Amino acid sequence: MKRLLILIVGGVFLPFICLAQNGESPISYKGLGIQLSTISSNGDASSSVTSSVASFNGFGSFIDNPAVMALAKGSYYTIGWISQNNSQTDNYLSTSSNSDYLNANFGNLGLVYKIPTKQGSFVIGGGYNLTTNVHYESFLDARNNSNTITDVFKQQESNYSDIAFDAFAVDFKNNTGNELESIFRIGLSENEYRGIDQFANINQNRSGGEISLFLATEFQKNFFAGISLGVHTGSIKYARNFQEVDTNNDYNDGVIPAEGSNPATDIQSIELIDNIDSDFYGFSIRGGAAYKVLPFLNLGASVALPIKINVTEDFFSEVFTEFDDGTNTGSDNFFEGSFDYSVTRPAEYKVGVSLEDIAGFTFSTSVEYINYGQTQVDLTESSISDPVEEANLRDNENLINSQIDSEYLEVINFKGSAVYRLTDMVQLKGGYAFYPSKRSGLNNDRSVYMVGISVPVSENISIDLSGQYNIQNDRSIVYDYTDSSGNLIENTIDHELKVLNILGGVKFHF
Repeated sequence: MKRLLILIVGGVFLPFICLAQNGESPISYKGLGIQLSTISSNGDASSSVTSSVASFNGFGSFIDNPAVMALAKGSYYTIGWISQNNSQTDNYLSTSSNSDYLNANFGNLGLVYKIPTKQGSFVIGGGYNLTTNVHYESFLDARNNSNTITDVFKQQESNYSDIAFDAFAVDFKNNTGNELESIFRIGLSENEYRGIDQFANINQNRSGGEISLFLATEFQKNFFAGISLGVHTGSIKYARNFQEVDTNNDYNDGVIPAEGSNPATDIQSIELIDNIDSDFYGFSIRGGAAYKVLPFLNLGASVALPIKINVTEDFFSEVFTEFDDGTNTGSDNFFEGSFDYSVTRPAEYKVGVSLEDIAGFTFSTSVEYINYGQTQVDLTESSISDPVEEANLRDNENLINSQIDSEYLEVINFKGSAVYRLTDMVQLKGGYAFYPSKRSGLNNDRSVYMVGISVPVSENISIDLSGQYNIQNDRSIVYDYTDSSGNLIENTIDHELKVLNILGGVKFHF
């Protein structure tokens, strides 16, 4: 439960580094709620480039609108993969660091089956499709002359205080016995703080997919309807090692008192280790319709109902200190545990239009409406026997949901694409998508540029290749705390993110 108490208020007193998370801690419950409310990928190389609300572009088209699956020309199996290259620049305390990360993931495995009919169209299918693929690595190396992460540990609201106290990272202020102070500020005034060197390694991986069944039919001439049922599964893994090192021996006042034959000493380094592993699942329902107004003009609309996502997380945190005399605090200053909670992802509404076979081109565009302020976090999934504890959980749950409602926006995402048919089997594709910032007061819009090609390799086999280039700037809080005057002090980090996804797929037609 200690991890819950630390993160309950959404990161106000937390030292967690945020990576492209709309200014949130990626492991606060508010930040996790928004992460779990965001679909970031389509593992199908054929449809990931295009808008599919009003036209069929491949197995993954059901994510935009299950009704357009009825527009499939034939039956096939598909299998795909995705390779992602992240290029990240972090700017922190006037220092800059770069990191690159390459990973490969399974993209999809699916079936599209067009049932023979005398008239109209009836298509069923299903399989697995990747819907979330987020990987970040970051390294910080900077001199902080204003504050220290131990300022967070001394906060009354921080449950790091116990293990930090045992590790000599904080101590009682002026021997009062009731107020904690950073070990680097003991005996010093506010203006006498001497600074500290900070180093951090952070790894965050979020992956998820959807196992789905879909059905689409032309129930009236030129009028198509469809539905999909899915199970969303995935995981979020976070590992962070944050160190503060007295490289220049600025602290040599013997603040650690003598013990037995051991003389007084000082802090050489303080290390905070955090590991959080979360697994999640939820059930989805989509419905949609498409109408062929003219032989070359399609209209489409779809809705994805709100999804309740159930999460189980395991967490571990440790504070470890080394002293100038070569001794250390050992590995006993930690806490660990597990916690269950849930997140309700808001509904998604899409409308789109396609112009087909205009001099060999098909032009498609769509908009998607999502109100991220309707994301809900439920912290009382587990049975709690203590009524006081349950009441506190519900109060904090209401606080988190109120923060989400006031800080997060209604957004309209845009996607447009063009497909040029060289032959019946060879297609060239291009597209652009724009995702505005979800959070009020934060400009972290995302643009995605896309290209692709589909070519046959035999009578019954074809290959799809596509690329997506994502560009986004973001800002986040490394850690924050309240100083002795009641002012909120924030250390921020700016991120420049460039992500290249290369997707490949093979179709087996029958």
